[in-house]
Amino acid sequence: MKKSVLTAALTLVLAAALLAGITALVYASVPDYPDTLGADPGVTEKITGETLVAAAAAEPDSLVIFGSSELKTTDICTHPANFFAGKRCGFQVDLVGRGSCQSLVHALSIAGSGEALRGKKIVLITAPQSYVEGGIAPDLFMANFSGQQALHMLADDTIPDEIRQYLSARVQQLMVEYAQESGADPEAYTAAGLLTQAAAEDSRIKEALLAPYAAVSRWLLDTKDAFTSSAIMHSFSDVAAVPEEIDWDAELSNALSQAQQMVTNNEYFMQDDYYSTYVGRKLAQFEGKDAAVSYADSPEYDDLRCLLQLCRVKELDVLFVHVPMNGSWSDFTGFTAEKRAVYYENVREIVSEFDNVQLLDLTQMEYEPYFLCDTMHLGWKGWLEVDRAMVQFYHEG
Repeated sequence: MKKSVLTAALTLVLAAALLAGITALVYASVPDYPDTLGADPGVTEKITGETLVAAAAAEPDSLVIFGSSELKTTDICTHPANFFAGKRCGFQVDLVGRGSCQSLVHALSIAGSGEALRGKKIVLITAPQSYVEGGIAPDLFMANFSGQQALHMLADDTIPDEIRQYLSARVQQLMVEYAQESGADPEAYTAAGLLTQAAAEDSRIKEALLAPYAAVSRWLLDTKDAFTSSAIMHSFSDVAAVPEEIDWDAELSNALSQAQQMVTNNEYFMQDDYYSTYVGRKLAQFEGKDAAVSYADSPEYDDLRCLLQLCRVKELDVLFVHVPMNGSWSDFTGFTAEKRAVYYENVREIVSEFDNVQLLDLTQMEYEPYFLCDTMHLGWKGWLEVDRAMVQFYHEG
């Protein structure tokens, strides 16, 4: 009997050592974070993994920007991917996000980051369209959900229980809603699905029983993420740093020159391609269509508060960008100035609760030509204001 127990124990030790060795080899293959990868917002593993964000945060001259669909507008000259190329202001931006990356998605990313981001400076960009009545749609959430991040969030003892429980309950709610809508339930019985259910129910017994399953799942997901991320990093390159003094007046002149070339077919200062594709001949159909829409109440507000609470727990210094809506277009569609003001103020009030968050409030620019490039995304002037704020934010003590 004793021999059997000893053999079993030895087997477990050897298996653990083998797994640890495999992990060490995979992580040893991860190179330094390349500059051009930071400027690419289209890499899914930045959103759903941990290795790439951790590697970017470890760089001494990197500023991580968590955003949403506005990060895709890289054809605009003042977009951070273009403006900060060559570390011209002394740092490289790392863009994390895509359409539907709302507060809950970023909260799980930061919660699952362990110590990688602690004490760092980051930028958060809110998207007006996120604050719809139902909050983030289940299918959009699941498209960006990371079981790896959820498991690390639940294993992090520095995160208060009420935050763990809130995030777990939101994950469970959206998993259930997604299953009801799609007829599929791919995540419910994964370690992340079962552990978030136990945490949402505040069942420590279930969490304890599931702990071995969670540990193995974390190892598998971490190893896969590191292996995939290493290959991604090897496919990008560094660039020579070319620091320079910024002539902001010249940058504005260049931005306006490009904007005037890209906006010629509408009075709402939308890019021609966007207007032709999404509005154009359908213009009359948009008049008054948003008269019944309201951003007054939304789960997104609670998700935002949770996100900022996590930033405080992780001791992050945050620049929060509050983006305006297109005033002229919103007036036309019936989303009135009064309704917009409610949304603007709701966000301001939440941000004001956190002394580690600096608010860059751009909402007074909703009628400014070329500030946005469509109905809600930052444009030529808008990005330039954000660029200027990021330079000051990064270099301040």
